[in-house]
Amino acid sequence: MKKRIILSIYFLILGVLIYFLFDIKIISKDILVFSIIRNYLPDLCWTMSFFFLSITLTSNITNKPLLINSLYVLTISLLYEFLQFVKLAKGTFDIGDIFIYIISIIFACLIEKMIRRKKYEKIT
Repeated sequence: MKKRIILSIYFLILGVLIYFLFDIKIISKDILVFSIIRNYLPDLCWTMSFFFLSITLTSNITNKPLLINSLYVLTISLLYEFLQFVKLAKGTFDIGDIFIYIISIIFACLIEKMIRRKKYEKIT
């Protein structure tokens, strides 16, 4: 549980830091690679942060927290993107964000599997 909270905080801080560095113009979006980083990496970080926070909260509620958590995080992410599409939320709808949400959940699931594998190896 502690590892998941640390991961959640780490990814949240990383996402905020990326936004901050671009907003104060330390890093420029004029270079394509930096533009891609600015536009998609914070979303990846925040989705992973939300995933680990959510799995920490739901692990005591359900026997299948990984599947349910993945669907929950994806649904919330897609809902926010839809609200941007219909102009009810701040931001710009981007199909690339949807792909990033899916990729980040896959990464988070892989990390979660590694955490669980190490936990069970310590038990045996």
